Amino acid sequence: MNRVEFLLSAARGKTLDVGFNPSDTALHDSLLEKLGQRNVVGFDVEAREFKPNVLRASAEAMPFRNECFDSIVAGELIEHLHHPELFVRECQRVLRENGVLALSTPNRESWLNRLTHSYEAPLHFSLFSIQELSSLLESNSFKVLALKMFPYTLESSEGSHHKWFFPVRRLVHAVMPSGLRENIALIARKR
Repeated sequence: MNRVEFLLSAARGKTLDVGFNPSDTALHDSLLEKLGQRNVVGFDVEAREFKPNVLRASAEAMPFRNECFDSIVAGELIEHLHHPELFVRECQRVLRENGVLALSTPNRESWLNRLTHSYEAPLHFSLFSIQELSSLLESNSFKVLALKMFPYTLESSEGSHHKWFFPVRRLVHAVMPSGLRENIALIARKR
């Protein structure tokens, strides 16, 4: 199972794809394939290419009524937010009872991330360790149901200049303790 498959495993019913990037549609296309176009809404603060159910909006102030989604998928988004706690509160607000949030983000404590500085991108404002991310969710009435760690791969690192390094990353990831791996992916339920 890869990162996208893990995130997709939580998607059900009316689903919100937060941080949908029209230039990198792998996750969004997979959601559409699984759930159908009428069940998927995607948005991003920089969206320019508007398709059905795609709009421009902020993850920190979502333009939706309360309790209107069954699941939210946010792949590689939370690290780009100045106020991730606002995003988590908005997820809590727009999810229905027992709704699920599936997200992924770089692991601030990853040995490879620290060695290569790969998470120090200009647009990464909020980096988390496993414990910090879990605490943020739990303090906002989410219960973490599943957590997996993944290496960076082409599907999670659009625009990477070091594609030759991905096979090495996969090998190192396999032998590294979980808390030092590169990418956190988790599924949490609204309490």
